[in-house]
Amino acid sequence: MQFTCDRAVLYQGVQTAARAVLGRSSLPILEGILMELSPDCLKLTGYDMETGIRCAIPVNSYDSGTLLLPCSTFSDILRKLPEGEVSISTEGDAVTIRSGFSVFHISSTPHENYPPVHFGREGFSFAISQKALRSCIAQTVFAVSTSDSKPVHTGCLFHLEEDRLEVVGVDGYRLAMRTETLDFPVDAPVNFVVPARTLQDIGKILGDSDEEVLIWPSKRSVLFESENITVVTRTIEGEFLNYKNVIPKIEMFTLNVNVRSFLDCLDRASLLITEKQRSPVRLFFKDNEMQMTCITPIGSVSDKMMLDYSREAMEIGFNNRFLLDAFRNTGTSEVRVQLAGSLSPMIILPPDEGDESFLFLILPVRLRG
Repeated sequence: MQFTCDRAVLYQGVQTAARAVLGRSSLPILEGILMELSPDCLKLTGYDMETGIRCAIPVNSYDSGTLLLPCSTFSDILRKLPEGEVSISTEGDAVTIRSGFSVFHISSTPHENYPPVHFGREGFSFAISQKALRSCIAQTVFAVSTSDSKPVHTGCLFHLEEDRLEVVGVDGYRLAMRTETLDFPVDAPVNFVVPARTLQDIGKILGDSDEEVLIWPSKRSVLFESENITVVTRTIEGEFLNYKNVIPKIEMFTLNVNVRSFLDCLDRASLLITEKQRSPVRLFFKDNEMQMTCITPIGSVSDKMMLDYSREAMEIGFNNRFLLDAFRNTGTSEVRVQLAGSLSPMIILPPDEGDESFLFLILPVRLRG
């Protein structure tokens, strides 16, 4: 087989598919990237037995064939080649890569035993823009659990009902929910859980455009398909938390908070917190201000910001990282913060009352002294 392609296009395609390639595996064949050539098109596939990523790129060729190359080596070669056109040709197991004055000769791996990746479309699908899907991922995946004690919570729940999509991440101490309205309603409610790692890869692969992504959920897997990229992954089985019951039904008061000002205070308060010296950040509300303090064995810090607070004085503590993750992912300059008391969770919402696009919930830390 033989083809030519722009180096940057080929390198980007390899980088995309490589997200599903294992760096080291008990099955060395999974360390390779599968290349399937047809006239004018090259499909690059990476697979780790859980997730498969296929990227189709335009090439100059009238040829066809299949080739399996060691992904790390091939990617490093492409990264170092000069800009311009790359020519790749094969003769048996020998592969020649040319660009400018540079010529590489490497050996391919027999592809016949490469595990089949099922990119088939099954059942129904729904569409969402790349921009909206990236937002859904960014505003929820940070809250998923990193513990294997309950595997279903190491992914994000996709819940479809009528024309509403809710994407939810939870870890037992916080919850992040992103809501998007679909163009067409679904006939019946649908639930599936996508691994966080796959969602993070999708968030990096997709662009920030209005081009559609088609999502095909099936019994044990889900397929994401854009114009030239297809991702298929196994879904996570198990009973996901009934997240709607976690959201407090009690009466809460609302504060309008400037996100940048809050993050500036929080960044300063977090300077004395380390992995070994973890202490809660204390928020003390009184007389139209919020004082933020933190005391660790390293030292102490105090800061404050002004806001519209005229209720009885209240102190509440939080894990600083949970606050940082939530406020960094609001995507807005202001938020509505809802509180009820020192032992009740904080809820963070969009600034406009009618906007239900996201909801972040963080449980407080019980303070001592």
